[in-house]
Amino acid sequence: MLRKFWHRYFIVCLLATLCIEGWGQKSDNSPQSNTMLANLLFEQKEFAKAVLFFEDIVETNPDDETSYQRYLRCLVVLNEQEKAIKFIKKRIKKSTRPLPYVIDECWVNTTFPSSNLDKKYAERSQELLNLILEKIRPDANAHLFVSKRFDEHQLKEFAIKTLEQADLVFENIPEISNQLAFLYMETGDRMSGLGEYSNMMIYNGLPFESIKPILEIHITDSIDFIVFQRILIEQIQENPEITALSEGLKWTFIKQENWSSAFLYTRSLDKRLKENGSRVFELGGICISNKAYLVAIQCFEYCVSLGETGFNWLQCQAMLIETKYDYYSSNTASIAEIVDLKTQMTKFEKENGPQEATIPIAIKLATLYAQNDSLFTSKTASGIVTGFDMAEQLLRRYLAGESNPSLGTSKIDPGSNERSSFPYVLKKTATANVKIALGDILLAAGDVWTSELLYAQVEKDFKEEELGQFAKFKRAELSFYRGDFDWASMQLDVLKSATTQLISNDAMELALVIIDNLGIDSNYLALNWYGKALLAEKQHHFKTAFLYLDSINVSFPGHALSDEILFIRARIKETTKNYVEAASLLETLSIAYNFDILADNALYKLGLLYAYKLNDSSKAMERFEKLIETYGSSVYIVDARREYRKIRGY
Repeated sequence: MLRKFWHRYFIVCLLATLCIEGWGQKSDNSPQSNTMLANLLFEQKEFAKAVLFFEDIVETNPDDETSYQRYLRCLVVLNEQEKAIKFIKKRIKKSTRPLPYVIDECWVNTTFPSSNLDKKYAERSQELLNLILEKIRPDANAHLFVSKRFDEHQLKEFAIKTLEQADLVFENIPEISNQLAFLYMETGDRMSGLGEYSNMMIYNGLPFESIKPILEIHITDSIDFIVFQRILIEQIQENPEITALSEGLKWTFIKQENWSSAFLYTRSLDKRLKENGSRVFELGGICISNKAYLVAIQCFEYCVSLGETGFNWLQCQAMLIETKYDYYSSNTASIAEIVDLKTQMTKFEKENGPQEATIPIAIKLATLYAQNDSLFTSKTASGIVTGFDMAEQLLRRYLAGESNPSLGTSKIDPGSNERSSFPYVLKKTATANVKIALGDILLAAGDVWTSELLYAQVEKDFKEEELGQFAKFKRAELSFYRGDFDWASMQLDVLKSATTQLISNDAMELALVIIDNLGIDSNYLALNWYGKALLAEKQHHFKTAFLYLDSINVSFPGHALSDEILFIRARIKETTKNYVEAASLLETLSIAYNFDILADNALYKLGLLYAYKLNDSSKAMERFEKLIETYGSSVYIVDARREYRKIRGY
């Protein structure tokens, strides 16, 4: 209240000053002072005072459009419509271009208070509208001007009628169609609005890309998408040659995450336009981004089926294999599926040799070997060869061009059918990616020292770049596992401002674990055991990991690490396919530690478990919904919304 008082006091003082100056020195910019004062009063909603100033201004300066409009609005607010109409009629008589004033008179006739708004005013406004439409110059710009003027007065129905007339007289003018569609959407006539947008593709010949930004704004719910789809399907049947319509239909399916329908229409369009798979390849990438792996596989299978003459055939083969790997990594794969995938990857890698397209396949193949170490372990003439050995050999072959003796050599020699070195020299970024992958595999195999050396090399080569930051985080994690918490904490502090959000978030989470738990016990034993448990998990020594985690619970009951321990135990249970136990642990975490940093993680993981492992869609939706409602700033919020929509149906 006090603030409001001083605000009004300031206005009164300013008005008094201006009035004194205006009255005492009429020759000194008096019109400008009056205009400024009138506008100030208008903005403060002091209409009764403002109208007195505007009345003088519009008489002395009839070309001042802003003052004219504000004068009319003051009269309307003060219920002096009759006075406003008389004033407008004077303007009409004097003007050589009376149309804008006729529009204003039409508007004023619609503003009478409901108690006074009898039939004659409504009829008069309709008469004026008809007169305007009859007398308007036969020109598209004139119709656009009149429509805009009506729209400014919030007479949207009149604005629509003006443009509907223009649409009949002047065919195929995008500006008219666009404005008409916009007004339809604003007034809630979604069917007409969306129909007008589709007509712009047919009659104006506009590509879908030019209309898409407008649709992104106006189509806000599933009903709009359904209506637009029906309109497009009907128009595609009548105009199959207009590709913009099919592109629009594909877009609606993508926005609804109806990936199967998007694939069918994209493939149909690709065949019709003889694009050799380029459009379908692009859709495959979109599907991967949204984790719709099965439809992405369909996309790349179609592209591969086109043969060597198809769009980027080698890349399509690589993407097909990579997508299968991603799908099996996020879902439970059978031994037969893993072996079949390994066969496809090996075949592709051998047939195509070292090049940009094969490097991601080689990295994923090596990871597949390491993750399924026991499955791929076999006896050879030179002894036991494990999955880790095969992974290491494969990646070292790709690094052979570097000739770096500090990396050591693989414990197995290439067979007669294997290349021991390649003529291909890896690009710097590709080399770094291979080194990080090899570092991860060696860490899992127990060679921590070489793993850190590889990470350090990448960090050095890409100091200020994302790859370097990723390698630095890997080194910080290693230091944490070894119990060097001070050094790890220093590196993590640097990474909190990393350019990549994911690295930054991971760094903050690990840094918080250190900050929250250092000093709780004088010898940091609990934190040390926790680091060792994480390393044991990385190396798939799950019994050892559980021993360390159990030791913390027994020796330090109620420790601050209790929520992290639950989370790691759940993660191990999921890795070993004990999904019910994993879900139970995550449920405990999400309830008992709902205030802690891992609560949103737990809910997101629970949603995924129920959706894809335990086949309980209802519980999955509940967990995603709780995450969305309770943890609005969570890094999982976008993914949770997508998963929720996917289960519910858009």
